[in-house]
Amino acid sequence: MRITILDGYVDEPTCFGVPPYISTYVRYVAGALVAAGVGEESIEYITIDQLRKNQELKELLFDSDVLFLITGITVPGRYLGGKPITEREIEEIGELPTYKVVGGPIKFGFVLRGGEKAKGLLFKGYDLVCQGDVELAAYYLGKYLVEGRELPKGTFSEKRSAKHIDLFAPLGSFIVKKHPYYPNVICEIETFRGCERRSHCSFCTESFYGSPDEREGDKIVKEVESLYREGVRHFRIGRQPNILGYKAVKTESNFPVPNPQAICKLFREIRGVGQLKTLHIDNVNAGTIAAHPKESEEALRCIAQYDSEGDVAPFGLESADEEVIKKNSLKVSPSGALKAVRIVNKVGAFKEREDGLYKLLPGLNFLVGLPGETKETFKKNIDFLKSVLDEGLLVRRVNIRQVMVFENTPISKLLKRPKTKYRREYERFKEWVREEFDYPMMKKVFPIGTVIRDVLLEAYDGGHTLGRQIGSYPILVRIPERLELFKKVDVLVVGHRERSVIGIPLPVKINSVSLKLLSFLPGVSKKTATEIVLKRPFKDSLELLSLFPQLEPYGKHISYEKEEATSPTQGT
Repeated sequence: MRITILDGYVDEPTCFGVPPYISTYVRYVAGALVAAGVGEESIEYITIDQLRKNQELKELLFDSDVLFLITGITVPGRYLGGKPITEREIEEIGELPTYKVVGGPIKFGFVLRGGEKAKGLLFKGYDLVCQGDVELAAYYLGKYLVEGRELPKGTFSEKRSAKHIDLFAPLGSFIVKKHPYYPNVICEIETFRGCERRSHCSFCTESFYGSPDEREGDKIVKEVESLYREGVRHFRIGRQPNILGYKAVKTESNFPVPNPQAICKLFREIRGVGQLKTLHIDNVNAGTIAAHPKESEEALRCIAQYDSEGDVAPFGLESADEEVIKKNSLKVSPSGALKAVRIVNKVGAFKEREDGLYKLLPGLNFLVGLPGETKETFKKNIDFLKSVLDEGLLVRRVNIRQVMVFENTPISKLLKRPKTKYRREYERFKEWVREEFDYPMMKKVFPIGTVIRDVLLEAYDGGHTLGRQIGSYPILVRIPERLELFKKVDVLVVGHRERSVIGIPLPVKINSVSLKLLSFLPGVSKKTATEIVLKRPFKDSLELLSLFPQLEPYGKHISYEKEEATSPTQGT
């Protein structure tokens, strides 16, 4: 028996699955098959990028008894680690002569870019189309395979429960070892699925999952333990629309009261699993913070105690225009969002090491093209961001996206065309944010001299190597030299761009570092860098600093290893 899971990648408001992330769906399907009696050795996993690069892997698909395609994009994004599957590729896979299952958020429609309306696919050639939950379908199909029964065809509509996930998730942990980024993978961990609000944002697909179906803390910890045993060290508690909604106390309003005790216990026990390198969060409802500031602050303070540095609390502000907020049932007013930014700064804007990253900072999401939007909307968005700057508050990042429209969401009845009518104002807003907000904020959040640890080198951009930490919304690091890919390096921040920082690898091996990298050190001109190269090797700091005292600020980062200079490798 051979079963193959083909990962076409997912990106939902509450679940991310583009490398280095591996989505919950992949692990749940693998675990469901094992729970049904299928042996781990019978389950293969490949990504769409692996298939593109190695057509020989198609033989694996041909030889499979069952092929699961997992995919679906319901929020727009830009991706460094992979490219989501295309419509044409979905059609090509449908032509393969094997039993094929398609599942994931693709059931809501297909779209890859913001400003567009999702369309339903026919899934021609697929034997089972999951309009329900693909992991539950995998469980039933696994039973059929083990029992030698004929596999069903058509549409699968059943929905799983939290108890199903408690069973499937730990059993599917083994599949992470087959990920091309392993061991440099990060796993989304689900606390609950479904939105706790009584009214829902007009554009969001999370409401399709219904009311929150919460998992118990001990079951979540058991899943983390199983992944840890498989070598995973990076985790994001992200598979929920609002971490402050976990075990919250229901009220008559849109915002249940956060349960700091339950949240604190969960994070403390996850942290106690082992030597985690990343423990981050995703999705914080700023409306909850504004409605229940005391409980929210207590819960966020506890998260900031147990998480790892560089964490982000993303707020779906979407718009600072009260009319847009009202028409789209958005989560929070501008004043409420500003209150939420203040509270996250209060509890999370600290560093555990002098040259390190801030522990927990807010992130802001804006959505363009919503019903009710006018030219004034963009001015109001700018005014809101100016108020953040005026108060000296820190924000890790600002995302500006164009809305995607899915059938059966409220916005599909309100909006015929998702693209904004105010293109010029939209472009001016983006330009203002990048130049007047992002760039000065980048200097404050990642000042020169900051050390970013364990940066995974992922791609080239001309003569630069691009890398990121493995975590939630990690900053893009540009190293002005081509280094070997898929290695980890510590990086010293030496400059800034609007959406990235410029860094050089540590330690600075003074006797072999390239002239180019040396010249990027603040205070070191190209002329000085040339003199350093001509006078090396240096035996110690006394000799180096007597000649070049401007290097004193970097003294603790300099190594005096005697080695020959090497040309940059082309990577893998």
